[in-house]
Amino acid sequence: MAYLALYREWRPQTFGAVVGQEHITRTLRNAVEAGRTAHAYLFCGPRGTGKTTTAKVLAKALNCLYRNGPEPCNQCASCRAITEGLSVDVIEVDAASNRGIDEIRELREKVKFAPASGRYRVYIIDEVHMLTNEAFNALLKTLEEPPRHCVFILATTEPHKVPLTILSRCQRFDFRRIAPDEIAGRLREVAGGAGIEAEEEALRLIARAAEGGLRDALSILDQAAALGEMKVTAADVHNLLGTVRADLLARMAGYLAAGEAGPALRLVGELTGMGKDLRLFAREMAAFLRVLLLEKISPGASAGEAWGDTSTIAGSAALFSEERLVRAIDIMVEAEQDMKWSSLPGVVLEIALVKACRPEIAGDLPSLAARVADLEKKICELAAGELEKVPGVVIIPGEREGLPAVENTGRDGEGETAGVLVEQQEPLLRCGAVWGASAAEAGPPREREAAAAGPEERPEPGRVSGLEEPEASSGEEAAAAAGGGDPAAGLERVRAAWGDVIDVLRRERPMLCAVFEKAAPLQVVEGSLVVGFPEGEELGMRMAERPDNKKYFEGLLGRSLGGEWQVAYKFYQGKVQMPSPREEPGASINRRFGGEEVILEDGQETLF
Repeated sequence: MAYLALYREWRPQTFGAVVGQEHITRTLRNAVEAGRTAHAYLFCGPRGTGKTTTAKVLAKALNCLYRNGPEPCNQCASCRAITEGLSVDVIEVDAASNRGIDEIRELREKVKFAPASGRYRVYIIDEVHMLTNEAFNALLKTLEEPPRHCVFILATTEPHKVPLTILSRCQRFDFRRIAPDEIAGRLREVAGGAGIEAEEEALRLIARAAEGGLRDALSILDQAAALGEMKVTAADVHNLLGTVRADLLARMAGYLAAGEAGPALRLVGELTGMGKDLRLFAREMAAFLRVLLLEKISPGASAGEAWGDTSTIAGSAALFSEERLVRAIDIMVEAEQDMKWSSLPGVVLEIALVKACRPEIAGDLPSLAARVADLEKKICELAAGELEKVPGVVIIPGEREGLPAVENTGRDGEGETAGVLVEQQEPLLRCGAVWGASAAEAGPPREREAAAAGPEERPEPGRVSGLEEPEASSGEEAAAAAGGGDPAAGLERVRAAWGDVIDVLRRERPMLCAVFEKAAPLQVVEGSLVVGFPEGEELGMRMAERPDNKKYFEGLLGRSLGGEWQVAYKFYQGKVQMPSPREEPGASINRRFGGEEVILEDGQETLF
């Protein structure tokens, strides 16, 4: 007898042997046992998920001579004839080659004949969506009211192509893709029964490559067994499928997480030298990154993905943030699609890997968002480090590790203390004002001594509405002088000159002026100015952070205040009190437009 392929030899012969379709087999089993089978069924779903197999099991259950319960006995003459494909009462029709109206008319004539040996004549029409519209119309009446001894089972992989008039006359069952762990379990069972020695990793590779189809998995196992002389190894499966090992995928993921474009491109060169299909590698890389994202969002959820050691998955996922993983998956999926139509697929893959490693070179929105997130993180770290050096600033532990809160105190004009609370939270640096403590109860030691000494010995009162600049020490003066900045240009001086800076902006760059009109100076540290934007003004901050705009604004501060300045931006909460305008409205208008004010005497008339 000729060799029988594994997927045919190990085809399930009972409802219980069908893998991964419990929702369907349970319904059919109950219907057979209760005698409530329908006259027409529609089995739809992906290839290799058990549609035709289930149809044959149902046909055997309906015609079994010694059936005990819902399962066929597989021993009687009827069951054996159906299993061997010799039964005249079970007719399989290939709609792909018998799709015309003449074939359907012939079928309509045959359904009138009674079954030869069983109780039912079962028609299994495979790939029913291939029938023409005329053939579907010819089948309608027969499908709706067939003879009592006739049962139709329609199978298709594309149910959307079946007319609604046909769908409404059938009981529809949707077969789902089989999970990789279920496929691996069935492969283990088949390999043991067929005398094939198979490695566990090889079975996982086959299950993952089958993409939910058990028939495909059995075909790959059959081919690998022939290659390895009844011994299936992971290396043989990789050679058959053209896939790469999981450790290489983990290596590439590490390069993407670290932003190392050079090693990533060298790894692509190694794969090319090994003869691997780069498009298949891009698809596998996207699938691997998807598993990392699944592990990142829901730890342990990737256990059924047949990727092997879960600790390796968890370790690779820890290298990424969720945003970076999503961006990398988008890039790899897009690259896999572009490689399909490109004459240089290797170049497409290499460009995609460089984009994934270096967000700054791409101009799309996800890349810009990644760059902004990195900048915000660096600004938060820089601001937290600088605030620790400010005298009178108390660092309060934040709610989460690495997110400190900062408290600073000062005095307002009425002798009351104004405390400022700054709490760093990713991705923004939030600032809000806390008021109400007296000068004797709060503030730095210098402030408390001044409050206890009495009003006549108090220093000059000032307003604190953001982060008050500390007094510059000799070291700070030297650093400021070395950097070109004026140590006397403190926060109050910057705030006093802020109106002039905005006026110059309005004349020279009106669009940028609209952004900075909503901003306010918050802190001056060694020639560096921290400019705050109200919370929610992300677009304005992004425009201000553009390199050309930032360079221009730093130069403008140098022209207005002298020296060299550096600018950093962050968000704040609450209100920032700025000095009241020093000019009258008329003087401001004259200064802006270069005119002069003319006061008319009583009785004079002016002609406009």
